[in-house]
Amino acid sequence: MQRLRFKKGAVQEAVRINNYLRAARLSTLLVTPLKTVLPASGVTAAPASSGAKASSKEKKPLTVYFKVTLEPYKSERVIANGLHAHRKVQLTKTADSRRHRAVLAGRAMGAIGRADMQRYMDAMRDEGVAPATMKLEQAMWRGLFNYAFSKWAWASLIDNPATQLEMPVVENERKRTMSHAEQSLLDAALLDCRNLLVAPVLTLLRETAMRASEPLEHACWRDVNWERRVLCLSDAKAGKRDVPLSPVAIEVLRNLGPGEPNEPIVKITYDALKKGMERACERAGIKNLHLQDIRRTAATRLALKTGNLFLVKALTGHKTDKMAARYMQVGADDVVNVLHAPQEATPVATVAEVEPPKSAVPTPVENEPASPPMFTLEQMQAMAQLAAQAAVAGLNTGKSTPPGPVQIPLLTLVPPPAPGPSREGPSLSLVA
Repeated sequence: MQRLRFKKGAVQEAVRINNYLRAARLSTLLVTPLKTVLPASGVTAAPASSGAKASSKEKKPLTVYFKVTLEPYKSERVIANGLHAHRKVQLTKTADSRRHRAVLAGRAMGAIGRADMQRYMDAMRDEGVAPATMKLEQAMWRGLFNYAFSKWAWASLIDNPATQLEMPVVENERKRTMSHAEQSLLDAALLDCRNLLVAPVLTLLRETAMRASEPLEHACWRDVNWERRVLCLSDAKAGKRDVPLSPVAIEVLRNLGPGEPNEPIVKITYDALKKGMERACERAGIKNLHLQDIRRTAATRLALKTGNLFLVKALTGHKTDKMAARYMQVGADDVVNVLHAPQEATPVATVAEVEPPKSAVPTPVENEPASPPMFTLEQMQAMAQLAAQAAVAGLNTGKSTPPGPVQIPLLTLVPPPAPGPSREGPSLSLVA
């Protein structure tokens, strides 16, 4: 209750904590989002105990997002109609892990050892629990013991039993992106959506790579900077950041508003947006496309367009290159498209545009009759190659050409006059 009100993921963490409180038959947590989030300057972090060293992060003021209260323990949970059979199967499948959870819930923290925690994690693994879910469970326990060390200074706690456990490797990286063909099908299917906000919100997410929570929960009209063409979010999952707006994103915002400065940009819930997209994908015949894949699609397209990781980070708001790279799903097909893309024709110089180097033109001798210019054999070969390229380039440019074979200028080697006193030796001249 001291910590949850400051955490953006308090609702999900309260669900995990309540599993232990119910096992111990204790009052459960009730987390209620605040209609008006208290400013950071109004609340400070809980003071550290005398035996703990306060870090610079703990000294920073914290923002209150939720109101956390306790509600009495209920022996029977309310289960919606139609879910009783599913609930029965679930209880049978998780019986072993629930037994270990009940042991941990009824034991003093100082009496919990690493072996107890490892047996609990092994039971979850045997039941087929996802590795990412097990990591969240471990993180909750690790945070609890760390808080008891740093804030409450419990001397009876010698070690953190939630560390150094044998855990499965989390391999949940998703690579799904939306193709341009799927985008066209989805846009057509969204026209039949009853909720008129689903289509513009999905377009906004596709153009800005925002998380779904950012426009739904944090963005107001006062945050739109029309001159800079950015959306200045005062708060998000990773904190304050500026979201670049593409021309399409600006057009979407203009069609939606603008509204009052403190009015949300879009008034739609996450569940409504998710359900609207799922139904549109069903109508369009698109499979396995999630809402988070829209963000990955935007990052991948910018990466293919610019090849600049720094621009992708600025678009997605990631702090590290590693996290940004997870959203840039460039595969072999993308490389093939680049390799086989139409190449622009390289301009070829014609013979008339080629001027021989001044050093190659001999200096005329006084009172000597004019003679063809003299070139070395290498220079003549180079000029002959340019003449052939110029003739072929005439065909590639698309200009009309006379019928019949291509006429390439004739190259004639003319013997020079007999060497005289002003000549150093025999040479050849080129006549086109």
